Amino acid sequence: MSGDIEAAVRPELACDERLLWAGRPNILRLAWLRGGLSALIAIPWTAFAVLWTFIAWLFSHGQAEDDTFGTVAMIVGPLFILFGLWLFVSSLLRAFSVRGTLYALTDRRAIVITKGGEQVRSFGVEQLTSLHRNGTRRGDLVFRNAVPRIGGEQDERARNITDFGFFGIADPRGVERLIREQITGS
Repeated sequence: MSGDIEAAVRPELACDERLLWAGRPNILRLAWLRGGLSALIAIPWTAFAVLWTFIAWLFSHGQAEDDTFGTVAMIVGPLFILFGLWLFVSSLLRAFSVRGTLYALTDRRAIVITKGGEQVRSFGVEQLTSLHRNGTRRGDLVFRNAVPRIGGEQDERARNITDFGFFGIADPRGVERLIREQITGS
């Protein structure tokens, strides 16, 4: 356990709470889950919209004044381009927002710290009884009972499923074993 990670997690612990494990996610894995796929979709979308607009401009450039198709294409094309750019930029912002994410496991709960310590989510024993693990050397631990439903209170909902687990961690099998042995007792 790194000293800087432990120092960042310490203020979140109760006085009699014991820190068992702390770590950082693989930033590339978490960034891909947060916004990478959307950014990847935005690239061909925007390229097609630029091509569409250019072709519409070429065809409408020499046409008569009452060319409805050219007029509509020249209005819709830039809107599609703007949407593609917005999708790309917002996806990248979501992907870059994972910097500063920390994970901690105590003898009572699991903690996910995001946005440089501004947002902290705690998961108690009842939320850690049903874990889903992907990978053995590097992978994810999802707290299945803690995954939000569509409805619920504003604080219970989250923008990303990645707020409800440890993603891109080293040795997810060992962390799962710690949770089962030290916290849930199963």
